[in-house]
Amino acid sequence: MRDYSFLKIKFSEKHTIDNVEYLEKYIKLLLEYRLCESDEYTEKHHILPKSVFPEFENEDWNIIELKYEDHINAHLFLFKSINIRQYQRPLNWMLNTYKNREEISNAAKIGWINLKMDSDKYSEWCRKRSDLMKKLPIEEQRRRANIFWNNISDEQYLNFSQKMKDHWTNDKRMEKSKKMNEHYSNPDNIIKKSIEGKKRWNSITEEEREKFNAKMDEINKDETKRKDAGFKIKELWKNKEYLEKMKNRKSNPGKKIKIIKPDGQEIIIDSMLKLEKDYSISLHLIRKYRDKDIYIEEKYLKNNKLLLNCKIESI
Repeated sequence: MRDYSFLKIKFSEKHTIDNVEYLEKYIKLLLEYRLCESDEYTEKHHILPKSVFPEFENEDWNIIELKYEDHINAHLFLFKSINIRQYQRPLNWMLNTYKNREEISNAAKIGWINLKMDSDKYSEWCRKRSDLMKKLPIEEQRRRANIFWNNISDEQYLNFSQKMKDHWTNDKRMEKSKKMNEHYSNPDNIIKKSIEGKKRWNSITEEEREKFNAKMDEINKDETKRKDAGFKIKELWKNKEYLEKMKNRKSNPGKKIKIIKPDGQEIIIDSMLKLEKDYSISLHLIRKYRDKDIYIEEKYLKNNKLLLNCKIESI
């Protein structure tokens, strides 16, 4: 019904009011609104928006005819009073010059909080988002990632890192580990991941590879990190549950290896260990040449020259 108290109560029941003054302006505008006979073009407006109040969608008292300019003001007053996405979207095309950063940011935060509170909707959103990202070309994924990393300050990076540390509790780690084990129990997923990794590595420039290798070298030579990692590993081996888990773990056959001979012939080897044994080549050299698109040189081979000028790829 078109009653001030009724309408204000209904909005208050559904929302946190961000600006009471603008809510009062919104209700007052509609309650006192009168059309002139000369007004030719009008638009219908739901006083209690049907996106939030579907139960009143077809009520005659909830539908009002407004001139276009007044219709814009109604939506503007409503969004200023209650900063949520549903009330901001109409302004994207009705008043696309209106860009109040604080209100739009507030609407985004509220929408994000509401989405996370609905576990079913949030899970569905995560699934769709994941499917979308997987379909994006590698170049587009890298472009998006670079936008984030190129525009983050040192302070924001530290805050981001701390949030990630706080997020990954032991329970979260165990849950993720379980899901990863289930995922990679399927051999097809292992092959798919290997192909994705190879495409990613081949798509980056030589400069980017050098930066990555330099960064990893810096991390691996950091004495503090090495001592910290060593301490954590020692503590793990003191845990009885961890010891039992490691004792009962399934053996990993390792990745299959493809040898590409100079004439194009391909030979499939079941594992790196078998390649090492059958062709008298060290694991170090296998890693050096694997997936690098470079030919094996004679100086690195011992008596067995079967791998001369061959390439090694993971499968």
